[in-house]
Amino acid sequence: MEALRWVVLLLAIVSVLAYLVLAVLAFNQQFLDVDHAALALAQSARHPHLESLMHTLSAVGSGYALVPLSVGMFVLLWRHGHRAARFVPVMVVGAYVVFALTKWVVARPRPRLSPYGFPSAHTFGAVVFFGGLIYFLWTIELRRIWQWTGTVFLVLLILGVAASRLYLRAHWLSDVLGGVAGGTAYLLFFLLAADPRLRPSR
Repeated sequence: MEALRWVVLLLAIVSVLAYLVLAVLAFNQQFLDVDHAALALAQSARHPHLESLMHTLSAVGSGYALVPLSVGMFVLLWRHGHRAARFVPVMVVGAYVVFALTKWVVARPRPRLSPYGFPSAHTFGAVVFFGGLIYFLWTIELRRIWQWTGTVFLVLLILGVAASRLYLRAHWLSDVLGGVAGGTAYLLFFLLAADPRLRPSR
């Protein structure tokens, strides 16, 4: 367990450093070389059959979906006596404060020139919520095949939400990467603080 704690801590530190670097670039209104290329690639892939899928994936990462899902997760965990239930409200509120504050400070425009592009809140929220679900999958009694199946599905869902934000021209690639890095850093540091098994031994 000590080795796992150090791995989680290392990933959290790398993620937060990546988030800070991307935030500084965004604050200075700089773009990665691949930002315009990624947006052009996403637009070249647009197809009528993909429109409804991408809008649905984007909606899954919105607060309109994640807040009710978080409430449902809290109720489910609480009814089953899971010790992590009490942390769900704090996790959700804290994530909102982090990305909202970053959006306000950075204030970089989106591809369509609407404000508050960095980071992608849909991506940030999807990483925190669905990443949290992956954590819960591995802390409950469940057959290993279902744990892996659920993990793969949730990772693909996170990637789908991220891709949808590019496809719909809602964000630059660096905004989406910021959402991934920031959401990962937030979730891992939160788990390090909340899970006694990941705290340093005294």
